[in-house]
Amino acid sequence: MKRRGICVLTAFFLCASLLFAGQRAGTLAKSGDKAAMKGDYYAAAESYLDALAKKPKSTKTIEKLREVALPAYDQKLKLAEQYRNGGNLEGALREFKELEQFVDKLRQYNALVFMTIDFAKTFSEVSEGAAETRYKNAEGYFAGQNFDKAIEEYRAALGLKSPYKDCLDKIAESYYRIGTADESRGAYRRAAETYLKAGASVPNYKDSKQKAVAIYCALGDHFSAAGQYRKAFEDYSLARGVDPQFPDLAAKLTEAKNMATLRIAFVRFDNPTGQNIAGMALGDVILESIRSKLQARASQFIASIDRDDLLAIAREQRISEGMFGYDLSAPVKLSGVDYLVIGKLNQVRDLHAGLNRDRASGEYEYRYYVPYTDKNGKQKTRTEYVTERATFDLFQDSIKLTVGGAIKVIESKSGVTAINHQIMEERGDEILYGENFQLAGVRNLDQVTFDSETQKLINARRELVDAGAIVNKMINAIADAVANKILVALDQPPRVSDPSALKY
Repeated sequence: MKRRGICVLTAFFLCASLLFAGQRAGTLAKSGDKAAMKGDYYAAAESYLDALAKKPKSTKTIEKLREVALPAYDQKLKLAEQYRNGGNLEGALREFKELEQFVDKLRQYNALVFMTIDFAKTFSEVSEGAAETRYKNAEGYFAGQNFDKAIEEYRAALGLKSPYKDCLDKIAESYYRIGTADESRGAYRRAAETYLKAGASVPNYKDSKQKAVAIYCALGDHFSAAGQYRKAFEDYSLARGVDPQFPDLAAKLTEAKNMATLRIAFVRFDNPTGQNIAGMALGDVILESIRSKLQARASQFIASIDRDDLLAIAREQRISEGMFGYDLSAPVKLSGVDYLVIGKLNQVRDLHAGLNRDRASGEYEYRYYVPYTDKNGKQKTRTEYVTERATFDLFQDSIKLTVGGAIKVIESKSGVTAINHQIMEERGDEILYGENFQLAGVRNLDQVTFDSETQKLINARRELVDAGAIVNKMINAIADAVANKILVALDQPPRVSDPSALKY
């Protein structure tokens, strides 16, 4: 029965959809009739075609379409020719293309009973004329040294007919001359970009590639000499993208990368409290988590050094491990290390309240069934409700973890503290649940409904979240904050201006 109902409903919606489509098709056909009466045959034909899209097998609409097809075609053709004769060749081309699409639709309904123009030949002729017009405009702009407009017009000509005359060469030459002008007024970066556009228009156009790579290398040299090695590396990389074999480029890239890289050593994280949580060596775990997050998020210009590697570097340079204390403020002449990360914990607490049990009570509703005889003498049963109180054991427990301290990021060559981050993380968990319920009497539990608060106690968790899981979240939060501070302070793209004069 259910399946039959679904089928009937589906059939109903299908019929309703078809009925709506038929009504819509009828409305469109009537719009076509009105347009035909006014002599607007092309609009009438479009309406009939829209109606047939809704109701393709309407013989009446197809017949009407055949009646207006030829005058509609003539109207559209006349409009296209008017554009053509008036010199608006791109407008004419648009109208001729719409006319071809109209003819294709007529053919679908066997309504094409007349000869049409040769569309391919017409498109070629009109496109040729429109392209020539654009080309002449471009030539005028080119002669007047308005190279941006010239490029626009040459591209428009190619959009109408491609290839067309020497448009690509003229586009490349326009870019080349713009680049030359930019270069002469000291806009070197824009000049390099423009030279590359010339080469993209015509491969290996003149010496555009050589000019671009020379400018990028010169910019790299400028920033390298100014100590802006990260910016120098960026420009050398642009040069490599143009010509990887450019003289000395590989060596310059290597040097710039090496000089731009900041080496951050993760020294130690002392825990003088002597307290740990969940058996973790908190200081070591926090330090390693910071290092891991930093390296995962940092650019290629940040290199992390773990404690073992740092100590090896220090031994090679005869520097004592005792130099790397939390209170370090004097310079450390340690080559190969730019910054030192040192931390100290001054507060570690793991407070566990312990499981506490109290006696509590809560309400519940008990429903029971009472037999009775109705006015017609029939035996029936009605449901009665009574509110009663239950007593139960209420268990409560909690845990609270606290980790406090500070982390410093110190510049080794100056002893200056670049970052001083204070740590104070507190998290915990608590449980509250009820067990050992005693009802007012012997009750069928299927007939008992507790109030919402008591039901929550029944369904509540019985176990605290593991302290290790809580402290891991705390460490993750500490590491996130410190890693982000280091990235903001030390791993930012350079904001420097290009030179106004450049030697190359």
